[in-house]
Amino acid sequence: MFKSAKWIKHTGEQSPDLYVNFIKEFECGQKTTLKIAADSDYTVYVNGVLAAFGQYQSYPAHRVYDEVDISEFTKPDKNLLAVTVWFYGAPFFTYVPGNIGLIYEIESDGRIAACSDGSTLSRKARDYISGMRHAISGQLGFSYHYDFNGQSDWYMPDGERDGFEKSVITDDLTYDLSPRPIKKLILKDRLQPKIAMQGTFTYPEIRMNTQTDMQNAALSFLFPSELGCDGQTFPHSFKSVRRKDQIFFIVDLGEETSGFLDFDITVPEDADMEVGYGEHLKDGRCRTSIRDFTADFKLKAGRNRFLNTFRRFGCRYLQFFIHSNSAEVEYAGLRPTVYPVTPKKPELSNLLRNTIYEVCENTLIQCMHEHYEDCPWREQSLYTMDSRNQMLCGYYAFKEYEFPRACLKLISQGMRADGILSLCYPAGADFPIPSFSLMYFVQMREYIDYSKDRSLAKEVYPVLQKLMKTFTDKIGDNGLCDNFKNSDAGAIWNFYEWSYSMSGGDGNAKTSYEAPLNADLSLALQNMAAICAYLGYDKDGTEYAKTAMKLNKAIAKQFYNKKTKLFNTFDDKHFDVYTVLTNALCLLCGASEGLDTSMILEILEHNGGQYENFKVIPNTLSMNSFRFDALLKVDAKKYRSVILDEIDRDYLYMLREGATSFWETINGDFDFGYAGSLCHGWSALPIYYYEILNG
Repeated sequence: MFKSAKWIKHTGEQSPDLYVNFIKEFECGQKTTLKIAADSDYTVYVNGVLAAFGQYQSYPAHRVYDEVDISEFTKPDKNLLAVTVWFYGAPFFTYVPGNIGLIYEIESDGRIAACSDGSTLSRKARDYISGMRHAISGQLGFSYHYDFNGQSDWYMPDGERDGFEKSVITDDLTYDLSPRPIKKLILKDRLQPKIAMQGTFTYPEIRMNTQTDMQNAALSFLFPSELGCDGQTFPHSFKSVRRKDQIFFIVDLGEETSGFLDFDITVPEDADMEVGYGEHLKDGRCRTSIRDFTADFKLKAGRNRFLNTFRRFGCRYLQFFIHSNSAEVEYAGLRPTVYPVTPKKPELSNLLRNTIYEVCENTLIQCMHEHYEDCPWREQSLYTMDSRNQMLCGYYAFKEYEFPRACLKLISQGMRADGILSLCYPAGADFPIPSFSLMYFVQMREYIDYSKDRSLAKEVYPVLQKLMKTFTDKIGDNGLCDNFKNSDAGAIWNFYEWSYSMSGGDGNAKTSYEAPLNADLSLALQNMAAICAYLGYDKDGTEYAKTAMKLNKAIAKQFYNKKTKLFNTFDDKHFDVYTVLTNALCLLCGASEGLDTSMILEILEHNGGQYENFKVIPNTLSMNSFRFDALLKVDAKKYRSVILDEIDRDYLYMLREGATSFWETINGDFDFGYAGSLCHGWSALPIYYYEILNG
């Protein structure tokens, strides 16, 4: 905890998307540590050298600070701490709006060498352009704009100090801070990308915005020799013989990567530059128009060196559009930033499965930073359903439990006023999925199973009880939990998976009942009973188990169709449509006990099928865990090869399509209005099934 430090801010405007510089001189001894926290993010330089970055995103009432050893950056006499704070100030799936502030304390050889107070100098940044509020996506948050004409050496010990003034102490942030619950991210060395394409570009006559301009630009391919150079690596020179030409080039990072933009580019005159990024080149360029996957720059005449340690890009390709006919490019690429884990080296039955396992590991690594992320490209958000798969696979791939524990704790802080969990954590923008709230019980039970740590479940047990009560209180006279409705607390998304009839019910609908929600509730009750057994709360556990049994009987009575021998999904619609997911959940939770399950097993084994009087909607990749687990529950020996063969087939398809990480759905880039994620944490499931089935 901080001993003397105060939360501070600069004296000027406090509006969203704001960058502020802070500086403080200090003297120190041998061992020197920095404690620091900021809303919303920070980058630290000590004596002009990058020393720390990356605020752990939490809720305003549960702030987290970092403690970093900065001894290697200090010297015996005067030192300079220089911090840039980026204040988001707007709600996204990755951030809850708070108040701008910085707090820090430098301790050296047992004494406080410096701390945040009114003597810390600050000013609005002049290189990062504040206030643009350029959102990459509604989930992820802002991109950035940068002006090299405003760049200076302010962060150096003898740098310029124009415009700095004393900071203001603020009481708008809590002093009840906790230490960072996980390790800091590692900033790795520059990747060595290859130039995939180069030439000249022309924007449409009527300019729209950067994202559509880059998508719609006319590109003229030129061979390297036509631009006065050759080769595919950096350093690289580009020069067109036509003065009015504007140069573009696209770099291939070699594989899906999450990291910080890094470049060193020299131009003969001031010039604008736009940078786009993406996961494929299906359009002959990065697909920037579906979401705003861009950042833009005002280059100055001469050398322009840049490393951003605020916003991670998740991509394989970067494209640079330079409004000049020549440029000397020393480097253009990413510096990966990763959470420190040690991936397991797979030793499976064949090369294909070893390759799939390793690509799954890369998928997981690209989707874990301050917390688990569904994808590194367009959202970087923590969901319960996605992270359940990530945790389960990570237990085998990394043998690491600190990270999932921190995420489960963060999720527990996302309880809404209506008693269900938020969609993401921390999230200022919200569209909750009730079925995802129920997955929290599964995650918590599996965490105890693998880590043997019961302390977290005991700590958050009141949250588990309240969450479960929200659902059990909705059980009516028919023994079923009613679906959720929009309310004053906000809109509800009755989602189950990305398939027909399952991707979102109407939150304004009349009272109705849905089989997958009730099956998920049954599973949650059974997992809650298991958690109670771990904690010694036998009385509670017995009640939760009894409720699950009663619920299973009600599910069978309401939804099982004796004619088709399948479970309907809804009680008021889609009676001629059956889904593999619904039937997998009903079998897995035990609602099919005593019923004829032959047809259920048939559609689960083949993931659907063609039938004369009804259709069966297959599972998507993300939900195959429920389908596979249901089959294994019935006959593990019989269905082992079915599961392994299907994984081999589906994931080989993605590998043949060039995947270096696995996709959100098997449709790849085509899904979600051409915004499909080609790196999605929940698709790393082969790790788990290869492990438990001895693949």
